[in-house]
Order: sequence, then structure tokens, then C-alpha cells
Amino acid sequence: MAAEAGPMEGLCGEATCPLCLDFFKDPVTLDCGHNFCQGCLTSCWGESDGDSSCPECQETVPQRNFRPNRQLANVAELVKKLQDGKGGAAAVAQETWRMCERHQEPLKLFCKDDQVPICVVCDRSKEHRAHSVFPMEEASQEYKEKINAHLESLKDEREQLVEQKLAEELRRQKCGTELEMEKQKIQSAFERMQEFLRKKLNLWLDQLCDLEEEVEKIQEESISKLSEEISRLDELITVVEEKSLQPASVFLQDIGNALNRNEKNSAQHMIDLSLKLEEIFRIVSVENSTLEKALENYQESLDQALNKDSLKQALSRVSVTLDPDTASPKLFLSEDLKSVRRAEKKQDLPDNPERFDSMPFVLGREGFTSGRHWWDVEIEMVEKAMWAVGAAKDSVRRKGPFRLNPNEGIWALKKQFGDSSPFELVALNCPEPITLAMRQQLKKIRVAVDYEGGLVEFLDADTNRFIFTFYSGSFCGEKIRPFFHLGLGVNLKC
Repeated sequence: MAAEAGPMEGLCGEATCPLCLDFFKDPVTLDCGHNFCQGCLTSCWGESDGDSSCPECQETVPQRNFRPNRQLANVAELVKKLQDGKGGAAAVAQETWRMCERHQEPLKLFCKDDQVPICVVCDRSKEHRAHSVFPMEEASQEYKEKINAHLESLKDEREQLVEQKLAEELRRQKCGTELEMEKQKIQSAFERMQEFLRKKLNLWLDQLCDLEEEVEKIQEESISKLSEEISRLDELITVVEEKSLQPASVFLQDIGNALNRNEKNSAQHMIDLSLKLEEIFRIVSVENSTLEKALENYQESLDQALNKDSLKQALSRVSVTLDPDTASPKLFLSEDLKSVRRAEKKQDLPDNPERFDSMPFVLGREGFTSGRHWWDVEIEMVEKAMWAVGAAKDSVRRKGPFRLNPNEGIWALKKQFGDSSPFELVALNCPEPITLAMRQQLKKIRVAVDYEGGLVEFLDADTNRFIFTFYSGSFCGEKIRPFFHLGLGVNLKC
């Protein structure tokens, strides 16, 4: 009976899509030679970009290349017409598509242990006798539910990645706009400084020109006075020479006036002019020295203002102190509230609303509702110890246990307890944590919060190497505070 039905079954099998188990509709052929309905193939591949693979042989299909198979479409249409009136094409195709190669019986059962379809004869054989076997439809429904659940998980993960991509694009646009604005501000500031210096230069040069004219005037006056004095002395020398040649009776007459005229000189006038010039040059020298010192200080101040580390420390660094009102009774804070470790035994502390009661958590006192801020956390730990640091909303739950993730208002990196590699960290993300491989064991971690950007970033503070970024999108106006979680054998300093 099976032999008589063989050709028709084979024909139905060739005309049936392996994905929907129905006759081909708009069949297409892949480079590997397998055929599928175009709609089934598109649905199987989903909406992701890039290369895909053949659902049957798993061979890579570059850029989702396929070509229509019109001949196969015609064959499928003919087979469908032949099957009209015999229970429906879908039912016939579904019943005859797959037969057991060993027993030529329909594959109506499914072996859960080997995860393969089997026939009733296979079910009675030693190979499957002790296995969990279910009807094909029942097994199909169970696996469809698992596939659907997995598909929903993949869709959720894709949606989250799309949101992160969108947030990154918005952040890039925002950063680009802010950087352009900062460039314009810097250019404007330097142009103003250049204009200021140019005006000061012109003023100083004008003053020097005025001084130059004054010095030249004084020098001309001095030369003129000296010329006059030389002429006077020449006349006096002639008079004295003539006087000395006179007879004694004439020579001694009016000798007093002659001596008085000889004593007259202009030495004091020359001293006054010299002192005035010296005073002018002294003032110019002092002012030049003051100007050079001012320019040196100006350059030093400008270099310091443009230093990245100085800018970062001046504008955004936070000196974190721990908030004892939030500290779990399982934690012990130092007197200066700058370090925390696990207490030897649970402390008797007031159960105020702000305190974490069951989990070994503590928050920093500092909170942010705007701007960009960062702080460093030093990590001292024994082998296999656990810790987590990051940022949290001020409204985070304080009572009872809960999972650490952004949905709970916490963005943190964690070192797992136990035998995990010391070079591995876990980003406590949603829906699942993400394992991060580090190049070396982390000793100091830097946490940075960009409130307007909705970002919490982590870096290795010793190497300034990037570790991970959480994209929250928005903190919704809530205050963000430093967060710390400690296991046994850990000491965190901030």
C-alpha cells in the first residue's frame, strides 16, 4: 500500500515547504539549493540586518540573497489541483511529507530524549523503548511555546538594543552640538583676549612713543643749554685773557666783578636734566618688568585653565562621604565616613526609613539632579570576595531583598563571589546581566554620572580604560547618589 502511494507522496513532498508544511506559495531558492515559501523564509529570518542562514542546512546566506523559483511554483500548483477532493492539500501534505526511512511509517511521534520524530515501530524498538515519547502534535505545541518564549526574549533584547542605539545616537548628536558650542565659546574667548592684548599693546606703545618724544625734547633742551653755555664760556675766556694782559693798575680795577662772572656755571642745570632722564628710564624699566611678570602669570593661568585634569577636577570631581543613615547594620563605616567594610556581627542600629535592613548596602551622602560628576572607589579584598559599586536613585527600596538592576533604580558593576575569574566583572543590566572580561584585576574603579545624558559610566581609574556604560535615557528628575555593596572580606574607600 505504501509502495503504491510512493510516487504521489514523493511528489507532494517535493511541492511542500519544509517550514509551513503546506504547498509552496511564491517559492524561492537559496544558493545551497533548498526551497522555501518567500513569506515563510522572511518570517523565519525576522527583521535583523546582515547575513542569515538556511533554515535547513544552516549554510550562510550573504545579504539574504534568494531567487524566485517559478517552475517549482507551477509544480506546486499542479500537485495542489491533483489533491483537490482528497481531504485537502494541507492535510495530505502534512500526512505524507515525512515518512520513517527505516519502516516507511508516518512520523507521528516525537522522542524527547533524542529530539527526533519517530514512527510507532521505532517507539517499540530497543532504541526508544525507555525514552520519553509524545504524540507529534503535543510535542510540537510544547516546543512552539518554548520557541515563542525564546522569540519574545530575543525581541525584548532587540528592543533594548534599539533603545540603547537610539540613546547613543541622541547622545552623539547632543555631544556634537555641545562640542560645537564649546568650540565657539573658546574661539570667542581667545578673540576677546587677542583684542584685549592688542589694545593694551597699542596703549603701551603709545605711552612709550610719548616718553620717547619727551626724552628727545629733554635731550634737545640739554644740548641747546650746553651750546649756550659753551658760547658763554668762550666769551668769558676771551674777556679773561684780555683782562690778564692789562697793566696792573688797569687789571686790578673791577677785579671783583670779573671773578664773580667766572664763578657762574650751569652744572646744576645739567644735573637736573640728568636726574629727570634717569627717573624716566627707571619708571619705564619698572613698568616693563611688571608687564613681563603679568604676562608670565597670565600664561601660567591660561595653561592651568586649559589643562584637562585641572578642568576635570575643578568641574566634576566629587569627594564622596558615606551616609550612615542608609548603611545596613551589616556594614561598619569609618569615623571619617570615607571607607566601609562588613561588620563582624550585625549591629544594633535604629531601623529608620532610610536604612537598608537586609542587604549590605550603603549610599553616599552626595546627590545629583544635574550636571556631570565622577568619583573613585578603591577596592581592597580577599580572594573570592564579592562587591558592587555604582549609582542609585535616592528613592531606591531600603527594606527587604531585591535584584540589582536599572529597573530597581541601581546601575552597578559587580565582582561575583566564588571561583569566578578575578579578571571578570558583571554589569547588572536588564533583562540579563552582562559578563565583562578585564585585562587585569581592578583596584580602583571610577564611576561617572552624566545626568542630562542619562548615563552611568565605569572606567579603570588607574589606566582610564573604559569598562561599561548604562544608558538610562532619563533619570526623570530623581536625585542620583553613589551606591556600594559589600561582601565578606572587602573594604571600599572613596
